[in-house]
Amino acid sequence: MNPQNKSQAFEVNHAEGRAYWGMGILWIMLATAEDTNGAYSCIEELIPQGPAAPAHIHEAANETFYILEGEATFFVEDQPIKATAGSFVSIPQGTKHAFQIDSETVRLINTYVPAGFEQMIMATTVPAEVRTLPPASIAFPNQEQSNRAMEQIIQKYPAAKTDFLQGYES
Repeated sequence: MNPQNKSQAFEVNHAEGRAYWGMGILWIMLATAEDTNGAYSCIEELIPQGPAAPAHIHEAANETFYILEGEATFFVEDQPIKATAGSFVSIPQGTKHAFQIDSETVRLINTYVPAGFEQMIMATTVPAEVRTLPPASIAFPNQEQSNRAMEQIIQKYPAAKTDFLQGYES
């Protein structure tokens, strides 16, 4: 962050962004709260086929998805939205949503406005050794440590708070 608390222009290539493995996903940080003075975050993701995110709500963050490769179905307030390469999906804050990957994999760009959720990803995953889907045998951080880290992140970045819902039918 610069002295005027103004974001600076920057460039990051997906081959250079910090990469993490978690929840079966490869997460590549293209822009984080530190890069944007908290204004937004941007993550490239490689996600395998199947359920990708259970029903949840970001109470204080708008979320978008741009599908680069593959196909996914988003469930927004229980309504399915089919998204293919080139599709843009916008989820306003406070909106119940979930999604599944319909093709073998999906590569997408995921943004949060304001930033914060990416901090949760970085705190609860492990650095990726290569830019592929994570191996099944990977060890993750201790759940108690992850929970403490998430509490601290929410204090610093309230928009990171995510409410996961029970009983959502996709």
